[in-house]
Amino acid sequence: MKLITQDKEFFPPRMEEKLSFVYKLGFDGFEIDGSLLIEELAEVKAAVRSTGVPVASACGGYRGWIGDFSSERRSQAIKDIGEILQALADVGGKGIVVPAAWGMFSKRLPPMVPPRS
Repeated sequence: MKLITQDKEFFPPRMEEKLSFVYKLGFDGFEIDGSLLIEELAEVKAAVRSTGVPVASACGGYRGWIGDFSSERRSQAIKDIGEILQALADVGGKGIVVPAAWGMFSKRLPPMVPPRS
């Protein structure tokens, strides 16, 4: 079993320092925000190479949601996730975490009533 962590506010800002820091804390790898991975791909690749600490997965960082009722927003999420997965493969990552639609409500799904008024 491997123990991986997401980014935290108290981690160093630069990727190489961040990966070294999480390794010193006892983690086996790092879970990166998908948009950060895309924006800083060259820096992430260099940091993984220099530290040997893997970026094992990505979480979030895409626009929309894959279960959205709007085909436009759903398509945007799928496109963004594809780009994140490609970048993740480039750094040796294994997959992306796509959380459920936390906080979304629809009268199209049971229980058909809002949880709050």
